[in-house]
Amino acid sequence: MCAIRSPKAGALALWCAASAASAALPSAASAQPRSFEGEGAVMNESTASEPVATAPMPASAEQPATTPLTNSAAAASPATTTSPSAPTTGTEEAPPPRRTYPRLVIAGGPLIGPHTFGNEECRSEERRCETHGTFFGFGLNVELRARVWKPLYVHARGIFVGNVSPRDPVHRGLYGGGLGFGAYGRRIFGRAEYLLVDTFGDDTFARPFGDDQVGRDQWRNHAGLISAGARLPLPRRVAAELWGGLMIGPHSTRTIPDEPIDRSTMLTFLIGLNISYDLVPDRE
Repeated sequence: MCAIRSPKAGALALWCAASAASAALPSAASAQPRSFEGEGAVMNESTASEPVATAPMPASAEQPATTPLTNSAAAASPATTTSPSAPTTGTEEAPPPRRTYPRLVIAGGPLIGPHTFGNEECRSEERRCETHGTFFGFGLNVELRARVWKPLYVHARGIFVGNVSPRDPVHRGLYGGGLGFGAYGRRIFGRAEYLLVDTFGDDTFARPFGDDQVGRDQWRNHAGLISAGARLPLPRRVAAELWGGLMIGPHSTRTIPDEPIDRSTMLTFLIGLNISYDLVPDRE
């Protein structure tokens, strides 16, 4: 018999009943008459192999009761909390370099232009055409530009070209200078400028299908240029610049005896390939 005086009386009663039932099984088996030893052995084996059904214990009974000692120990030990760790990245990307604008730049290189077509005449009986009084310039240009504000620059340019036309050229060449302004990005740029030019050499030419230098071509001194280009940055503050544009002027007066005077404003071109260098770089 189990004397049960606890709040968990129901669970302990079931446990005591199951224990009493399992203890009574061997005594009942020994009380039976044994005819021979083999039969008793079989009975003992069958009895031992039968499972004993026990009542399931409630969840409250399986858990050990919490004593005041354990409560005080738990209260004495501070609770440790783990804060979630911040996500880590392998390598942080560096910010892109700040766009710089050099304060003073010098540039220069070969120059092509201007160009004039001259006077052309064709004769069917001779099956050919002749062109006289042409101009095709090839030379150099030098440019110095200074920053005004970020991408905006003012510049001064000097040009010197010779007339390399093979067909009865007029003038030996052209020289002059210009002032202008423009906007320059890292890869592209555009600008406008005023040019003051003058020619040198003989300004006369022969009439088509003639030998005497009877024609004359006089140029004035004022022209304008609108150009755009592309830049290729190179190491050590150097860049390559390919540019070209429309040249408006100068005014031309072409005279040939017994023919009307031809007055016109030249519409031609200038093309340049420059190498630029930052004389005074931007402050970092």
